[in-house]
Formats: sequence, C-alpha cells, structure tokens
Amino acid sequence: MNKTKSLGLIADRYHEADYIKKGLSPAFNAAGLEIAFSEDGQKISAASLRETDLLVIFRDGNGFDQPEHWITPQQEQAIADFVGDGGAFLPLHNALALYPKDGPYREVTAGHFIRHPAVREFKVRVTNQEHPVTARVNDYTTQDEQHFIECDEDRVTILLHSDDPEEGSSVAGYAYEFGKGRVCWLAQGHTIEGLLQPEYQIMLSNAIRWCLRQT
Repeated sequence: MNKTKSLGLIADRYHEADYIKKGLSPAFNAAGLEIAFSEDGQKISAASLRETDLLVIFRDGNGFDQPEHWITPQQEQAIADFVGDGGAFLPLHNALALYPKDGPYREVTAGHFIRHPAVREFKVRVTNQEHPVTARVNDYTTQDEQHFIECDEDRVTILLHSDDPEEGSSVAGYAYEFGKGRVCWLAQGHTIEGLLQPEYQIMLSNAIRWCLRQT
C-alpha cells in the first residue's frame, strides 16, 4: 500500500456502513490503496482535508438527522477548496441527494438528485468509451436503484446512462475537473449486488486512479 490518504464519509438512515465498506473496499484494494471510513460528518473540515488526497462521500445530505442537512456552509466551502486546490473527490450514489442546491457543494459536484424508482434490474450503457474511468468497462445490467439526476452537462464529461423501458434514461456517471482537482460521480450503490457487479468494480477502481491522477 502506498501513502495516499483516502477518507470515506459513508452511511445514512437508508444505507448501512457495513455493506458500503464491503462494496468499496475491493476497488480500493485493486487500486493499491487504503481508505479510512467514517460515519461522522464532523470529520469533514478544512483541517482534515489538508491531510487527505481522496475524499469519498457516500451519504445523502440529511445524513441521519432528517430533515436537517449534516453539512454546514463551512464544510461545503472546505470541500470546494479541497478539490479546487487539487484534491480528488468521488461522490457516489446518493451523494447528490438532499444537499443545498445553491451552495459550494452543488457547485463542486456539478449535479443534483431528482428521484429514483424501486430497486429492480436495469441496463447501464457506457456512452463514452474513451475516458480512463470507463476503460475495459462494457455495458451491463444491475439490480439497484436507478437514479435520475440533473447535471451541468456543459462542464462535465458524461460517461454512462442507465436505461429502463418504463422509467426511461438518465445520466449514470460523469467526470470532470474542478479547478486543479478531479471529480467523478457514479450512480450505483443501493445494493451490495450493485456495488460488487464486476464491471462497476473495474470502473470504480479506474475512477479512484483517475481522480488521483494516476492514469
């Protein structure tokens, strides 16, 4: 393992920490990295991020204390400054959901959650096969939540779409540079089956390396 420091803020009332750790750890192992997981939103600060190379957020904006946002304006700005100064950021699954729509966090994530139907099988299409995040990744089906989002298509590179014959299609992954840093959002993650889907694991490992400028 190298000395890259990765911090993962995970878990909320709908997403338990245990399955998230089991789902993310293999991709970090494949990338040759360790990650420190935390369920404590107070771990996110300007000081802690100065000691971090890669930030992962896998929780929605309400965290555990509905209907209050866990994230403060100071934390939003700390994340934006971290990425803008060259940090790597992986907001995963519901990390676009229930956050303030007009603050620095929305600016750095470049997207916002709209809705999702119930868990079921749907198709994920790789719509940009030239990007390092989707290298060696093929179209696949998954058993998961299909998230429908809005994103700033004028400033992101769209990588994936999810398709369902009844619900329709949505952007399911994108990557872009924010200041000196890199951001990649991937939609899957409500089920352990979705996280451990082999194509997703390849893509997640790619995303880790890309955000850290290792590819």
